[in-house]
This record gives sequence, C-alpha cells and structure tokens, in this order.
Amino acid sequence: MMSQIFTGTQTKWMLLFVGAVSLMICGCAVKPQPAVDVYMEPVAERSPAQIDTETGTMTLEQKGVAVTLQPLTEVDLFALTDDPGINPYLVVERNGAVEPLYTVFEVTVHNLDTPRVQVAEDAAVLIDKNGAQHAALPYDYFERLYDDVDTSRSEVIARPYYPYHYAPYYPSYYHHSYVDVEALEEGRSMAQDSIFAGGKLFRGAKRRGLFIFDRLDNDATEVRMVVSGIRIVPADGQQVELEFKFDFKQVVALK
Repeated sequence: MMSQIFTGTQTKWMLLFVGAVSLMICGCAVKPQPAVDVYMEPVAERSPAQIDTETGTMTLEQKGVAVTLQPLTEVDLFALTDDPGINPYLVVERNGAVEPLYTVFEVTVHNLDTPRVQVAEDAAVLIDKNGAQHAALPYDYFERLYDDVDTSRSEVIARPYYPYHYAPYYPSYYHHSYVDVEALEEGRSMAQDSIFAGGKLFRGAKRRGLFIFDRLDNDATEVRMVVSGIRIVPADGQQVELEFKFDFKQVVALK
C-alpha cells in the first residue's frame, strides 16, 4: 500500500494529494476496484435510535430536532465523484485498489418543530473503545493542506479519464510527474462543499454534510459518535443544549 511508502505526517499529506498529483507511466493502468473492506454496524441494543439495517443509518430525535448518521464505506466514498482524481477522501493504488484516507459519516440535522436551532461547527467527536477522542476535521484542515502544494512547477499534460496513482518508486518504468492544478482546485471545492458546516436552522430546515475523522485503526472495534453543539434557541427563555450519542461496531470484512 502507498501508506507503507511514506511515514509520519508526510503520509497523510502525500496520500491526500495523490488524487491531484498524477504520474504518467508507460503501460496499461488498472481500473479502480472499490470494495467494502471495513464498515460500521449500528449497535441497536445501546441506543433508542431508529435504524435502517440496509444502510446502517441511525436517527435520534430530541425536543423536535432529529440527527441522522450514515457511515460511508469505501464504495460510498468512491461514488462521491465521477473522477477519483479529485476525491480528497481516498486514494487509488497502482493495482486499482481504493484506499480510504479517513473514517467518514454523512450527517443530517433536521429542525422538525422548533422556532430556531443553532448548530456549532465542531459538533462531533468520535470516541473509540480505548477512550481516544477524535474531533471531526474542519474544512480549514483541508484548505491548509491544499495551500501547501507548490504549483509553480506544474506542467500542462492531458490526464487520462481515470487518473491512476502510482508511487514514483518503480525504476523499470519511465514516469513523468506533474501537479494537476485543475484537479487540485476541484478537490478543494469538493471538500468545501461536502464537509458539514454549522449554522442556523429554522423550523423545517435541514443541514447535511460529512463528518471527516482521521482513519480509525482496524482494532477500534467499538466506537461512539457524540454530536453536541446543537442548541434550541426559543423566542424567549433559556437556550437548551442537546447531545446525541450513536454507538457503532467497526467490522473488518473477510477477504
């Protein structure tokens, strides 16, 4: 895997931008082959949530506010874009394997019957079975990474339809690397548009987006998502702070 080529903070930086940095190599490329290797299952006995067993979606409701969480698999992440080269949440490896870079949930906050609800930007924390806490990554995190890319050496080279990603460590192949500025900008826009953003919700309004977390280790089999920072703002009276807890089991599929 490409994650074995780089170490430390360089790993995440390189893997994040591998979708925007294309390496042209002689020979045929392998078509991306996304597959569900790791997925999340709702833990029904620990929660009063409504559960969709087909999608793993959980919905909790409190005081006229509903929060719905759906864990996204590798296949779901791949389907977010037609071109995997602009997808900031995964990498396509040399053999066509698709590798998620993050643990991702889609969230919908729905104000069912409250005059106004205020949702904070940092509304989610993921806690694993060892007690380690992971805050949802804001868009600013991705924006800083994109800003660190030096595009001054970019060259205009046509990309293939599938911008397959190769590590530059295969001496038997001639390769030519370049920064695809267009893909870089599309990836930035995709992150900005898809990451959950807080704000005001009036009665009947919904807000949907993605909670992005550093990818959990495979041995983090039990996780809890805590969604807080949701406040009911009445016309008069004291504000009410809500907290929603969702329990999942991370499953590593057999290969």
